[in-house]
Amino acid sequence: MSNRTFLTSLSDFPSSGKAVFKVGDQPVLVVKSGESFYAIANKCPHLGLPLASGKVDGETIACPFHGSKFDLKTGQNLDWVTGFAGMRIPEWSRRLLEMGKQPASVQVYSLVIEEGKLYLETA
Repeated sequence: MSNRTFLTSLSDFPSSGKAVFKVGDQPVLVVKSGESFYAIANKCPHLGLPLASGKVDGETIACPFHGSKFDLKTGQNLDWVTGFAGMRIPEWSRRLLEMGKQPASVQVYSLVIEEGKLYLETA
C-alpha cells in the first residue's frame, strides 16, 4: 500500500520551478522542468549539501557546490565533482575534491498529480 503526502496545488508552485518540502524528516526538492515535475532528496550525496540552488538543464540538475550532475528522473550520477563554488576545475584535481568518495546517485521520489494538486507517493 502506498502513502501520499500533499505538497502543493499546481497553481501555487513557485515560478522559479523549484521548491523544497519537508516530508517526514526529509527535505525533498521538487523541480518543474518544461511540463514535467521531478522529486529528489535535497541532499547531494557527495557532502550532503543542498541541491535546491543547483542549475537545472532539462532533466538534469547540477550541485551548486561541486558541479556533480544528476538525472532528475532516475537520480543517476552523470558527472561527479566537476568544480568548486561554481568554477570548473581541471580533471587532474578532481580527486582532491572527491575526498575519497565514489560517484553516487541521489534519492528520487514518485510524484502524483491529481485534480490540480501535487502529491509525493511512498511505498
